[in-house]
Amino acid sequence: MNRRILLKFGGNALSDKDDMNRFAQDVCTISNAGFTPVIVHGGGPEISAEMERRGMKALKVAGLRITDIDALHVAEEVLKSLNSEIVQVFQKAGCSVQGMSAEGIITASKKPPVLSDGKEVDLGYVGDVASVNPQSIDSVLMSGNIPIIYPICSDSNGLKLNVNADTVASGVAKAAGASEMVLVTDVPGILNDGKRIPSLTLADVDNLIHSKVITGGMLPKVEACRAALLNGANTVYMLNGKEPHSLARRLINGEDCGTSIMVE
Repeated sequence: MNRRILLKFGGNALSDKDDMNRFAQDVCTISNAGFTPVIVHGGGPEISAEMERRGMKALKVAGLRITDIDALHVAEEVLKSLNSEIVQVFQKAGCSVQGMSAEGIITASKKPPVLSDGKEVDLGYVGDVASVNPQSIDSVLMSGNIPIIYPICSDSNGLKLNVNADTVASGVAKAAGASEMVLVTDVPGILNDGKRIPSLTLADVDNLIHSKVITGGMLPKVEACRAALLNGANTVYMLNGKEPHSLARRLINGEDCGTSIMVE
């Protein structure tokens, strides 16, 4: 078995060191069980905290960070440092990994203004996935390493852009040819009235967006799920990173945890 799988996690999901250590152990476990993981991480809470420390205001619209040039520099600095720390955790857990930015894997384009309260808002140095380069992923995997990627990209002219980590995850999943994608979050899955929804189709997702059950920061996540599914993934899972060994339990044991999403 050689199932390529994209794993994405953010700062909220694995903010506790024990959670992070368990996740790294799970990645080693699924790797030994025949999966080929490719990892994307964000760092929203850490970026916001550093901006606040520097007296900068963190603003978001529709779950996306408004990024001027100063905020872009902070985001890149924080994500690069965080990536180094994550690489060390995985190495201690026994995984062979390579830390890297999404530059060279994803070519981005500036994200158009988004609507907020009937007004268009320019997000600044924020990008969307324009194209992907499978060779960059393949070369890392062929060397026997698991890529650990942070979401700073660049456009065709080399201009750096901050791209939402969930959006990068769906693009990297396509580049890697991943049959499955897992979004590791800090909630049990997609919730409706506080209750976990075990499985959804994309039509169900659209209904939940329309009825305002899915809002805010969950919107980029489900749109990343949609993009991954429409680009070849068979299934996307949302799992709680604070739930012990949820990754291995779901993928290896087939336990009913989190929310699974399929096209139909």
